[in-house]
Amino acid sequence: MDTDREGPELPEGDLLKVAEVGRRTGLTRKALRHYEAMGLVEPAVRTASGYRLYDGEALRRIELVNRAKVLGLSLAEAKEFLHVAEGCCGDNHPELATLVEHKLAETDQRLAELGNLRRTLSEVLDRLARTEGQHRCEESLCTCNTPLTIGRAPPR
Repeated sequence: MDTDREGPELPEGDLLKVAEVGRRTGLTRKALRHYEAMGLVEPAVRTASGYRLYDGEALRRIELVNRAKVLGLSLAEAKEFLHVAEGCCGDNHPELATLVEHKLAETDQRLAELGNLRRTLSEVLDRLARTEGQHRCEESLCTCNTPLTIGRAPPR
C-alpha cells in the first residue's frame, strides 16, 4: 500500500467524493461502483447534483474488503466476511464455516505448491553453483531446461 495515502480515518461528519475515496483506498471509480453494485459499500448521501459522498464507515468497509482480497478472497467471499465483522453471521454461520474450511484447504494447497517451487528453485541454484564456469552441460548437471518447468504442477 502506498505510504503517502492517508489512512481510512475520517473525522465524524466529514464526507468524501469518489476521487478522494479512491485516493485514500486505492480504488478506481469503476471499482468503487462495482463495490456498490455488489452491496459491499454504499454512499452516505447523494447530493442534489448526483455526487456520491462517503463517510468513515464506507472507508472502513473498503479497507476490510481490501484486506480480504489480499488474503485471496473473492469479492463475494469478502461480502460474507463483512457480515461476520459486523456481527451479522448468525443465519449464515454454517455456510461461513464451510467457506472458511474451503479457504483453509486452498491455503494449505498453495503453501504446498510454494514449498515445491522453493525446493525446485533451490535445486536449480545448487546445480548452477556446481556448473559455474563450465561451458558444456553434463546430463546429470544440466540446468538449461530446468527453468522451463519451474512453477508447473508435476504430472499426475
